[in-house]
Amino acid sequence: MKTVKFDVTFKEPASRVELFVRMVWAIPTAIVMIVLAIIAAIASVLQWFHILFVGKRHKALHGWIYKFLVYVVKYEAYKDMLTDERSPIMPED
Repeated sequence: MKTVKFDVTFKEPASRVELFVRMVWAIPTAIVMIVLAIIAAIASVLQWFHILFVGKRHKALHGWIYKFLVYVVKYEAYKDMLTDERSPIMPED
C-alpha cells in the first residue's frame, strides 16, 4: 500500500473571530441546505424515473442536482476550514 504525503503551509494565523463567524454562518446555511436537500432528493427520484422510461437524463433535473452538490461541497469546505472563501447562504444561479 502506498502512502500519501500532504503538506500545507498557512500564510496567516487563524483568527478566533473568523471561527465564530463560521459557526454563526453555518446555522442559516444549514437550514437552507436541508430544504434544498429535500428538493434534490425529490429531483433524484424524478430523474431516476425519467432515465428508466425515456433512457436519458432530464437536463433541468440534472442541472438542479449538480448545482446542489456543488453548493454542498463549497459549504462543507468553508465550514470545515478547508478554504477561506465563504459561499453564499443561498446558492447562486
